[in-house]
Amino acid sequence: MSPDTYHHGNLRRVIIDAAVSAIGESGTATWSLRELARRAGVSHAAPAHHFGDKTGLLTAVAAEGFTLFADALAAAGEDFLEVGLAYVRFATEHRAYFDVMFRPDLYRDDDPDVRAAASRAHDILVRGAARTLPAGSGDERAAAIAAWSIVHGFAGLWLSGALPDDLGDSAEAAARPVLKVLTDR
Repeated sequence: MSPDTYHHGNLRRVIIDAAVSAIGESGTATWSLRELARRAGVSHAAPAHHFGDKTGLLTAVAAEGFTLFADALAAAGEDFLEVGLAYVRFATEHRAYFDVMFRPDLYRDDDPDVRAAASRAHDILVRGAARTLPAGSGDERAAAIAAWSIVHGFAGLWLSGALPDDLGDSAEAAARPVLKVLTDR
């Protein structure tokens, strides 16, 4: 039996899923590895065996989150409007991952898996911004940072409940006209 498989079939997966569930329920700070083991029905030592500590587990969550995120952005195509909407959609549909991914104080941001997945997501967002948005002064980097700031800011405001109630129940529908301000020339 491989070290990642026990009676659960894939203990590593079960623990990550338990962490994502706990983060979704109560945030990133209020649970312990021991609690996750209890949730997953495994020994209290199992999470530490696979991840070392809570930071190691959150590193795995961040790496997986950035991989899923990059896949979602890539599936949206190359137009920034669609990539931006995919960004907002990911944030609302995968909030637990999103809550970890953009908090590098929670995980090892020098982890090769995190870096590779985050870099891939970043590159997709930058390409979409470069292809779609006017650079203004010719500074593509500034345009990309502006685009990222808008979509990330919108997602954060939506998730925190800070946006006006009359925007409706769909983050994606509410984000579309906001992002169109950037993409309409």
